[in-house]
Amino acid sequence: MPRPPPPVYTQSVPLPVRAAELHECRQCCAFCDRVVHPSGCVASGCSYLYLYDDEETGRRYMGCMNKVFRGEIDVEMFEEAQRTRHGFGGVKMTGMPISTCRQSVERAYDGFGEPFDCVNRAFFSKPVADEGDEAFDLRDRL
Repeated sequence: MPRPPPPVYTQSVPLPVRAAELHECRQCCAFCDRVVHPSGCVASGCSYLYLYDDEETGRRYMGCMNKVFRGEIDVEMFEEAQRTRHGFGGVKMTGMPISTCRQSVERAYDGFGEPFDCVNRAFFSKPVADEGDEAFDLRDRL
């Protein structure tokens, strides 16, 4: 019986990182996420914050045109939460924040011992926008 051919190893091509993956750390059991605080958007008068009224329900919603967070928030519920001791809280970041974004890192699980010890301290630094590959930047060459 003939032997099967040896396996062919190919060079792996790195896949582009989704922005959401940039804002998640799953290297320990704590599971950390970067979050943006919509209360900071309102307080700073962010120009990317939009409001719209749903004609069917008559409710008002707000969201981020820059897609720093993708969810749309019911304004009445947001204001109600803001009146409590803890406020509305953070929303998982899905895009690149701008300088006015109030952001933090939240741990999904608290625990003790080595499985919960942070191994990625750089995750707590503000994310930096990837400038892209200069070879494909044709702005000055056209």
